[in-house]
Amino acid sequence: MARFALLALQRKPRFNSVTTKGQGMRARLNNIYTVGDYFFIDLSLRNDTNIPYTVDQIRFKIEDKKVVKATNFQQVELQPSFQLYDTGHFKRQYRNVFVFRKFTFPEEKVFNIEVAEEQISGRTISLKIDYSDILHADTL
Repeated sequence: MARFALLALQRKPRFNSVTTKGQGMRARLNNIYTVGDYFFIDLSLRNDTNIPYTVDQIRFKIEDKKVVKATNFQQVELQPSFQLYDTGHFKRQYRNVFVFRKFTFPEEKVFNIEVAEEQISGRTISLKIDYSDILHADTL
């Protein structure tokens, strides 16, 4: 898996429209690849502040697109099968590849990647990926 993840890092970013900004941070989905029964998700974070970012946790969830007050909110948390780098902090840029066993979900849900900082500051950034983006994954 490490060999495929390094191969994914060498390719140019393809998903230009899947980005999120907030609190001096920018999250971007570079690519989604598939190899056999696995998805490789290439993720970049950029810190535009002068304060280094210490990563507490990176959570991956499948949750509803729209939350209506009268209904139940459902979310399922996923754990990656493999992670290329185990970096706990970064100053400006962070890029990593996360590997998941094949999964599917309905069109009214999204795959949410949430990165939270360790300290009290509460800087978090959330990146939502639609199912159509996962269906258009490239092969390695």
